[in-house]
Amino acid sequence: MLVGEAGGGADPAQGGAAPAQGGAAVQDSAAQAQDSVAPAQGGAAAPSFLCDAMLGGLSRWLRGAGYDAKFEHGIDDGDLVRLAQQTGRVLLSSDAGVFERRSLRTAAVRGLYVPRGLRPTEQAGFVLRELGLPVRDPRCMACGGALTAAPKDSVRDAVPAVVADRHDEFWRCDRCGKVLWKGSHWDGIVAGVAAAAGVAAVTEAPAPPAGGRKPPS
Repeated sequence: MLVGEAGGGADPAQGGAAPAQGGAAVQDSAAQAQDSVAPAQGGAAAPSFLCDAMLGGLSRWLRGAGYDAKFEHGIDDGDLVRLAQQTGRVLLSSDAGVFERRSLRTAAVRGLYVPRGLRPTEQAGFVLRELGLPVRDPRCMACGGALTAAPKDSVRDAVPAVVADRHDEFWRCDRCGKVLWKGSHWDGIVAGVAAAAGVAAVTEAPAPPAGGRKPPS
């Protein structure tokens, strides 16, 4: 349950870094796992997230699962909480002390404690399960921006010639402008998101480590 919730450098021919960014087919490859993940209640707009310094890997897999997740490396806890309040993002942290702050205890900021000892894909599955969120079309793995299909002719000048020759589907990030395609890392991204969806589909969560998930005050 949310704290603060009412009621509770590679070869460009292989895609370089870009294949990890994606297209819209992740959801197809994880469809069976996705079917067992409950949709957001009432069809509300998808939440966005702010991850603490321990959860950089989680932020990437949440983006792969279709959610805008921001990661601030080395940010002070106070600044992290203030940023969550200013932006309306759900704060994700593995530091139980953060949840003792007044803004979280009074519901000015929503937050979820992510148990330690989980792999990033397991963390993503935990968040999806706890908040009842489905796997959605992926977002940019680098910044969390939305991806829009881009005609091949419109990106020829932005990608290496060998990539344009080998690929027909391209996407552009609406936020950072990166042009993305399905390169050599694509299968890994598909598998990772499917793993997160599989964790989310588990009815019973594993017992959290000492310190556990902080309940709402």
